[in-house]
Order: sequence, then structure tokens, then C-alpha cells
Amino acid sequence: MSAVQDSLQEIASHEETWKEVSSERRRYPRLEHKTAIVGTVGPWYRRRKLKGMLVNLSATGIALRFPRTACLVPGARLRVQLEVPPPPVPLGSESHGGRCFVSGWIMWSRLSSAEDLLCGIRLSKQIQESLQMQGWAWARAVLLGIAGLLLAMILFLKTYNIRWFWYEPWFNLYSLVVAGYILSRTLLALFYRPPKDCGFLPTVSVVIAVKNEESHIAETIEHCFQSRYPADRMEVILVDDGSTDGTWAAVRKLLSRFPNLRTFQFTTNRGKRHAMALGAEQACGEILVYVDSDSYLDPDGIYQLVQGFTDPKIGAIAGHVEVVVEESNPISKMESVRYFISHRVMKAAESVFGCVTCCSGAFSAYRRSAAMAVLPRWLNQTFLGTQSTFGDDRSLTNFILRDHRVVFCERARCSTYVPATWGKYFRQQLRWKKSWSRETLVASRIMYRKHPLAAIPYYVGVILTLFAPLMVIRNVIVLPLFYSMNCLSYLVGLLLVYLFFCCIYVYFTRSRFWYYGLIFAGLYIGVLSWQNYYAMATVSKTHWGTR
Repeated sequence: MSAVQDSLQEIASHEETWKEVSSERRRYPRLEHKTAIVGTVGPWYRRRKLKGMLVNLSATGIALRFPRTACLVPGARLRVQLEVPPPPVPLGSESHGGRCFVSGWIMWSRLSSAEDLLCGIRLSKQIQESLQMQGWAWARAVLLGIAGLLLAMILFLKTYNIRWFWYEPWFNLYSLVVAGYILSRTLLALFYRPPKDCGFLPTVSVVIAVKNEESHIAETIEHCFQSRYPADRMEVILVDDGSTDGTWAAVRKLLSRFPNLRTFQFTTNRGKRHAMALGAEQACGEILVYVDSDSYLDPDGIYQLVQGFTDPKIGAIAGHVEVVVEESNPISKMESVRYFISHRVMKAAESVFGCVTCCSGAFSAYRRSAAMAVLPRWLNQTFLGTQSTFGDDRSLTNFILRDHRVVFCERARCSTYVPATWGKYFRQQLRWKKSWSRETLVASRIMYRKHPLAAIPYYVGVILTLFAPLMVIRNVIVLPLFYSMNCLSYLVGLLLVYLFFCCIYVYFTRSRFWYYGLIFAGLYIGVLSWQNYYAMATVSKTHWGTR
């Protein structure tokens, strides 16, 4: 009985933690639902099975009742099989019932009046996500098999590059390096782990820099205030960068609903960087969370994003940005694949060594003390004698990366809109590539000091990006026209690579729009890769870089 008594004393010691957690705002109402459950707790080598009762549930958490001898304390991870009731149920707009496994962390535990043990569980995935993955196990196994087959085919093609290496050493070297780069990114992403959920609740300042976003800004602000984060530890600051539409009027209308919203306005456009800087200067929180004016935070996004700051070496954390997929917008379907791979594979691989090179402006967090230390230099950054007015997120990341670790948090999610027209899309891509051209030179003077397994792939990725269009010319134009050689093997190799990434995308998202990743592949080869050269030639021109 001594173990039970020790556990009960530890539960009592967490009474203050329970009071603090219970003050968090509810992102969904809770549903009373009494049903028997079976749970397991502990690592695999000493796992215990527990029988209890489900008390209530919401999309992000459940409350359970166990015998007091269960000895469950905050911080333990619990896996539960439960029956989710059919709609109506507060689990999201597309909820459905069914049996599923859920897991999460015990946030509080206390004795009830009946001397039973009550536990509150924060789920690692929303219940709706767990329901969607039920029955998906076989499909995921098949996808793993397909991905493995594609990888084997890619490696088999590379044997020809080795066999005929000295006939065309530079081309064969490039081809082998591409395969090695892709394989290394994928393998490192397997070792990625998001920051641990430590129950960390620092004061947070959410900063939104906005210009001419009348159609989205109200919903962006609403999602910020719907965050499941203690209201007394979070503030929202909006800076209007000289909007010329109805953005400011839309913001003012929200003040009656959200009196704690702090608003500032530039009478003329000064650039997003100045708006972000003003937000940082006015902020009171320990952590700065930057959110784009057309991005919608997941209710648990802020909480998950700040957990990594328990490590004092971390200066910035990138959130996981997803695309709002619109049925009438093929660009959104294409970019949904691209965004996922860039975050869950590329940023995850960089995060293993704390060297994420770009914290997306859509949703990222910075330690305020670290950001304020570099704010004057970042705000007044110049390149080739011209004031830097675009690439604010990549630039700020580089300033932080000099002296801190920068990581990625896959659990911290937000959704963002992408351009709906091709003209806006190509202008956005050019702006990003100008930022990449400038900040690559900056990061190149930083990365050599980082871990070799982070630095070498970074420099290799830069070289591959610069030479990609030349490889397209060689294989698609020069060889067929001047040497009567077909480009089938080259195109098949590209197809296999992008199919491999599409498999990863479907494995994690179950999206039916996976084939748009192949469309992006064609667009990248034919158009986007060439933009890099134009971006480098016109990097000092900022006519498309201002907000």
C-alpha cells in the first residue's frame, strides 16, 4: 500500500496544477458520456491494463474515472480504447461516431467525493483524427510497401549512374547526390520528434501584421482568441500596415467582442517588417507568436508551439502550416502536397539538429528576449545597398539561428490560404525566391558552424537548386535534339521521386488530392526552378516584395 499512498500524495501535490489547467478556456464544449473503457499506461516492458469509466469528452480531451488504486499521476501517457457516440457531439464539423484508440497525457488527477480517481487527459490527436485513421491501418501498410518499392526502383536507377560514372562524371555525380539528398532527408525525418508536452504556460503575445485582408482578418482574430490557452497569459496585437480597403473597419468592429485586442495602425504602408517590429516592441509576453493575416490557428496550436521553449537554447520554433484546400482552386490542392512535404520532411529533418532555416510567417514563435536582441539589425537590414523589404520570416530566422537552436513543432498547426490565381501565385513564388537568394548567402555564413549532418545537406541543397534548371536543359532539350537520345530515364526518375513524396503525403493525411503533387513537379521543372535565376538577377528590386 505504500506505493498507493505515495501516488496519492503526489496527486495531492498537483492540486495547484489542476487549478491552473482548469482555468484554460474550453475550445469545444464537453459532452457527458458514461461508458466503460480499457486503458493502458506505462512503457511496453511494464505496461499496465486499467479498467475505468469515461465521464465526458471533447475533441481535444477526455475525463476518466478509475479506482483509486490506479495510481495515475500528471505527466503519464495513457492509451484508451473507447466508443465515440455519433453526432451530435462536440468533436468538430465533420464528426462521426465509432470505436477508436486515443492516447494522450494526464494533465490532472484528483480524488472524487466517492474516493475514485478522476483524470483529465489532453489527447495527442483530436478524436476526429483518430476516428479517421480507424480502418486505415491496411491502407497505410500498402502505402509503406509502395513507398519502399519506389525507393528500391530509385536506388536501382542509380546503379546505372555508378556503372557509367566516368562517361559523364558531372551528370552522374549530380544524379547520385540528388538521390542521397532525398534519402538523407527522409531518413532524418524518421528520427524527428516534436518538443515534449511539459505543460509549459509562458506569457504569449500573438502578433498579426495585416495589410488589405478585409475578407480574412476577422476570422484570423477569432481563431486566435479561440485558442485553448489561459486568457490571462495571452494577448493579441494587431498592426495595420496602411490598409487601403476595409480591413481597419473590420478590425474595429471586433473590439466589442474582444476588448483585449490591442490594435495599432500605420497611416501609410511601411512594410510588414516594420509592423512585426512594432508588435514585438509593444508585446508584454515572454514568447512572440507571429501569425499571418490569412491564417487560422488550430485551437491547441499556441500551447503546442511554446512547449519547446523549456529548452533555453531554443530561440525560435516553426509551426506546421497546412493549406486551406478549396474545391475551385487547383493551386490550393497542389500546394497542400508541397507544404506538407516541406514541413513534415524537410523542416523535420532540419529540426533534428536544431537548424530549421525558415520559420514560416504563417505561424511561428520566437523567444522575445532573443528577437529583441536582433531587432534593430533585422529592421535595418540591407542587401546590395537596398533596404530589405521581403523575406521577413527567413531573415528573422537567420538572425536567431546565429546563436540559438531553431526547431519545428509538428503538433502546432495552422491553416493558411494560398493564391487563387496564377498571376498572384507566380508573384508570390518570385518574392519567396528573392528572399531565398538573399538569405542563402546569409545562412551560408552560419551553417558551417552547425552539426555536419545539418550543414552538409544545407549546402548540397543550395547547389542542387541552382543546377536543377541546367539538368532540365541537358536531359529534355540538348540530348534529344543534338544526340538523338531520349529523356525517358530522366523523366521516369523524377516521376519516381515525386510519387515517393506523394506516398508520404497520403500516408499521413489520407488526402485524395495526392496526384496534385505530380502536377507541382511538372510546374517546378518547367517554370518555378527557372525563377531562381530571374530572382537572383533582380534581387535588389523590391517592387513585388512589399506588402
